[in-house]
Amino acid sequence: MKTLNQILFFTSLMLFFSCSEDDNAIDDMNNQPKSNVSIKATKSFGNVSGRSAFAADNVSFDAFYLNIRKIEFEYALGSGQGGDDNSNGDNDDIYLTYEELPQQIKDFLDENYPNDPFCKAEEEDDSDDPYKYEVELASGLELYFRADFTLYAVEQDDDPCNGNENPSDDGSNSFGDDDEFQLSGPFELNLFNDETLTIVNVEIPVGEYEEVEFKMDRSNDPSSILYQKSIMITGSIDGVPMTFFHTFEEDFEVDYEDAGQNLVIDESNNNEVIFNFDLNAVVSAVNFDSASDGNNDGTIEISPTDSDGNNVLANQIKNAIIQYAELID
Repeated sequence: MKTLNQILFFTSLMLFFSCSEDDNAIDDMNNQPKSNVSIKATKSFGNVSGRSAFAADNVSFDAFYLNIRKIEFEYALGSGQGGDDNSNGDNDDIYLTYEELPQQIKDFLDENYPNDPFCKAEEEDDSDDPYKYEVELASGLELYFRADFTLYAVEQDDDPCNGNENPSDDGSNSFGDDDEFQLSGPFELNLFNDETLTIVNVEIPVGEYEEVEFKMDRSNDPSSILYQKSIMITGSIDGVPMTFFHTFEEDFEVDYEDAGQNLVIDESNNNEVIFNFDLNAVVSAVNFDSASDGNNDGTIEISPTDSDGNNVLANQIKNAIIQYAELID
């Protein structure tokens, strides 16, 4: 039987070699030749430019906001290190804005922490947890509430809320653990400001990339129109003002229409990558006629928690926007 010291020595040795191999792989990738790439985004309405091309004549948009937390370029097999990406962006927890918190929790925060602004909150999906709600304040103070809204625990994070939770999210570019090149945002866009909007100009390692992945998340900027939202569209339905927003956090892949086509970055220094959000396809896929102004305030509000009765429609729109995002050939 191995002694405890033998086991610890063996474990340390394995960790050393594992970390050394990862570090060497990242060093190799950092030494690859790089090329300038202009990363852009646009929206489309089918074959004709403009709102009149919508599949539904009664729907129009005048603003389309996105908050992109991170963009990842994953190497194709044989380009770069060719590793497998086993990451999973799924998260069943429900993200809540301050307005969406139960009133009892809002009252508790207002009474006990009036000078520490709300930052973010989650409603836990795991029934095994002893708490139901997790709230983080701007100072990094984390509060956990039971299902009956009583306080379960308080914990102080070392960093303020929305500080750098990940070294790759520090605003710089880096190589991930799964042979991918990461561009850290946030990148906040309004795709109605320009026909094609430049997100960022950056140097990317020359090579062949199998897919590009977005991480969309809620904006943490209190001055932004997207604060605590990850996406928002404004416009009208049947002439009635409409506002749609969602608070999801999700990774989703963006690919060419031809799934067998890869993205090739060469040494020409005039590479261009354009992400297209096909809003015409979104309107075609979603029945906007089901939207209603349930509270009769003069605006059709569509969100996961709106009081107009459009919660299911909000998720349909969100899923369609993700589904019909593509790379322009």
